[in-house]
Amino acid sequence: MGGDPLKGVTPIQFVGAQFLSLLGTHLGTKGDGRHMIEIKLRQSWINTFLRCPEQARQERFKLVKQKETSDLLRGNAVHHAIEMYGNGMFNPQQVVATEPISLEWMLDIGETYLADNAPKVEVWRHSYEKTVDTVLNNIEAWHNEVMPTLTPVAIEKSFEVSLGVRDNVNLILTGTADWIDESGAIWDWKNPSRKYEPWEKKRWDIQSHAYCLAFDSPQFVLCVLVNGEVQIIEIERTDNDRMAFTDLCWSIVPTIMANQVPWPMNWGGWHCSPKWCPVWQAGECRGKHLGENPW
Repeated sequence: MGGDPLKGVTPIQFVGAQFLSLLGTHLGTKGDGRHMIEIKLRQSWINTFLRCPEQARQERFKLVKQKETSDLLRGNAVHHAIEMYGNGMFNPQQVVATEPISLEWMLDIGETYLADNAPKVEVWRHSYEKTVDTVLNNIEAWHNEVMPTLTPVAIEKSFEVSLGVRDNVNLILTGTADWIDESGAIWDWKNPSRKYEPWEKKRWDIQSHAYCLAFDSPQFVLCVLVNGEVQIIEIERTDNDRMAFTDLCWSIVPTIMANQVPWPMNWGGWHCSPKWCPVWQAGECRGKHLGENPW
């Protein structure tokens, strides 16, 4: 009478629906009565997981969040101005009612975004004045050097693509591409404080793998805007790259399904510091023992 309630229950069935929901998953049932679990992985979260699984877990559970910084403000302002300009190229009637799009119009969008969102910044790594200068210089560089070569067919294009089903788990890749050009190339805008090493991006970049797989395109272009200068990094992803990336995504699933905490912590890199890690800033992991200013 009664007996073991877990007898005959598989590990996947044992994972609670509430736990799966917090992880961004959906628990359903197949026609044969077996549970089907849907797990969504956003490409940006995959990057976090590869840097530090425990940070990825805490962000996915919404236990911590990244602080608003002047770096994020800079990138978001330029991104917003490019998005608006691209929409103006794509469908001008929806964007501009009284005047044609122009560099001046685009610069005004950038300045307005900065003024509206500056009060949200928690950490200023550069002054407001320096941030404004950089944003306006990057917008002008994009308008003069990059925009004339492009014709958009999609702006801010979201995707959800299944990476297949294994052991009753449907793994879904999600994300949003900044710009898809009529050439078929997928473009992404970056606004770092210094230029990238192209060979590193071509060898290890996750975003290019994810977007090329999602949109079935071999061409991915990073447009890097740094203090008014443009760096273009063209990346090609083959079918072999996509298969390797699919295996990488599936390698994350066992950790998600384990229903254990914490996940592995990774100290080995620039990200593990009170300056960059929101988990550290929240007084967890190393922050619990070393404090806010250990070095």
